[in-house]
Amino acid sequence: MVVHGDVAGIKRSRCALTDWLDWMGFVEAGGKSRLDRFIGYDEPYATSHAALDADDDMQKEGVNVALAVANVVSAIRAGKLEEPDVDLKAPRAK
Repeated sequence: MVVHGDVAGIKRSRCALTDWLDWMGFVEAGGKSRLDRFIGYDEPYATSHAALDADDDMQKEGVNVALAVANVVSAIRAGKLEEPDVDLKAPRAK
């Protein structure tokens, strides 16, 4: 999950999205699979994507997010990763 923004609120946006995915039962891919960064903070929105494109470290962090997700998908497909609560039944099933 990569969230970038140019004003306050990106962490809340990232947390809302990851909480929603968690609620839906998605498997988390670890701490490096979550990223929120300010790009061009308080600069005009029109130039924020140019600032994002020029931020090499942000690009590398984005690659790390993708690799973390790919690693967990590979582990799930190989049967090497199982959530610790997979066998627990929800008392309030939907």
